Amino acid sequence: MSIAVLIPSFNEELNIPHALASVVEWADEVRVLDSESTDRTREIAEEMGATVTVQRWLGSARQKNWGLDHIPFTSDWIFILDADEAIDAELRAELLAVSKRPVDDVPEAGFHINRYFVFMGKRIRHCGYYPSWNLRFFKRGKARYEDRTVHAHMNADGPVGYMRGHMEHYDRRGLEVYMAKHNVHSSNEARAIVREIEGLDDDALPPKFFGDPLQRRRWIKRHVYPWLPMKWLFRFLFMYVLRLGFLDGVAGFRFCLFISAYELLVSLKIIEIRKGLAPTDDFSSLAR
Repeated sequence: MSIAVLIPSFNEELNIPHALASVVEWADEVRVLDSESTDRTREIAEEMGATVTVQRWLGSARQKNWGLDHIPFTSDWIFILDADEAIDAELRAELLAVSKRPVDDVPEAGFHINRYFVFMGKRIRHCGYYPSWNLRFFKRGKARYEDRTVHAHMNADGPVGYMRGHMEHYDRRGLEVYMAKHNVHSSNEARAIVREIEGLDDDALPPKFFGDPLQRRRWIKRHVYPWLPMKWLFRFLFMYVLRLGFLDGVAGFRFCLFISAYELLVSLKIIEIRKGLAPTDDFSSLAR
């Protein structure tokens, strides 16, 4: 049995060497799906042994689904790895152990992978950002992303499992890029929340208070979030106090403030949209 790794990219020359170094020595296929980078991302990927496919940006979920539909994978298993992520040794061993079994003998269609988040050089272990489970490893043809502009969830056709190893998320391009992404993501999230409030979303994963964690989160976004006063302050207290962000020290305090600022952007943009003042331009291409 075999494993393919799919890495979406855009101007990731500082990050992609680390992502590739964590997979090229053992993965059977390493495919980089690049959305027209203007730096050396593609050259670095090819130099390190990856196969590069170029596709104009379609949005996060649609870009990955395009890759799953159009890249000629031959491996039985696929792992989707962001260009600012890397796979640790324990996770690599688990992936290889699963791939050595006949694919039909593995009952799971996919596996959730836990992820560490690195902020300004420090690993965040609390703040509600750890554990962070993501469905990333799955049988070819058995999973794809729902069609959402923000927080798209991958749905598997069959039962799913969990692995003990980790990915590490570490964007080495600095806060300027991170802030630019937050500006665009906050616009997308504000639009998504307004659609949820107005009952216009037709989610493949419907919001349910007694559903799984993601369904419960979407239920809160629709029925609780719109009525919270000072959402940014609630987010800070939730992350820093209730989710023990203070245990991450100064890095945790700064990270909670940073995410609270994002929450403030979302809140202001919701008001702008509902007042009919928001521009109709699509800036999503800025946050690839």
